[in-house]
Amino acid sequence: MPAEPALLDSDTLSEVSRANSDVTARARAYLLEFGRLTISSVTVFERLRGYRQALRAGKPFHVQLQAFETLVQNCVVLPFDEDAADVAATIWSACSRSQRQSLGDILIASIAVARQVPLVTCNRRDFAAFTKAANVHLRLVDWTSPSKQRKRGRQNFCVT
Repeated sequence: MPAEPALLDSDTLSEVSRANSDVTARARAYLLEFGRLTISSVTVFERLRGYRQALRAGKPFHVQLQAFETLVQNCVVLPFDEDAADVAATIWSACSRSQRQSLGDILIASIAVARQVPLVTCNRRDFAAFTKAANVHLRLVDWTSPSKQRKRGRQNFCVT
């Protein structure tokens, strides 16, 4: 399967920040292939919200906030647009009340579905559950575990 751009979920970006060796290796290979990571405007919101909330609580997160803002400037940021809103409404309306609590995940999934790109996430189970409920096709990738093709020496960013 040829490599294609993929959207990184917030949890994958966190794993990159924590220097998870498997995720970092895949991110480096992705950068060599595509030049920039691809994230969503929802992920930007989630991370900025967390940093700013921590700062308001007096926690010393200035350096992390600045590093994240620099990272964002070097990423492709996919917006939550009208097409994503339509997909999000479809997913949300099909979800259970408890699944609806994961609105950020629903919005991120809808961006990936609307743009027809795989979503790189450590949270495959939840994403699969609510996209299945809505009968929408979302390709999921987990960079925390080695893919079969990667084991054979070829980088594969988009294993479903």
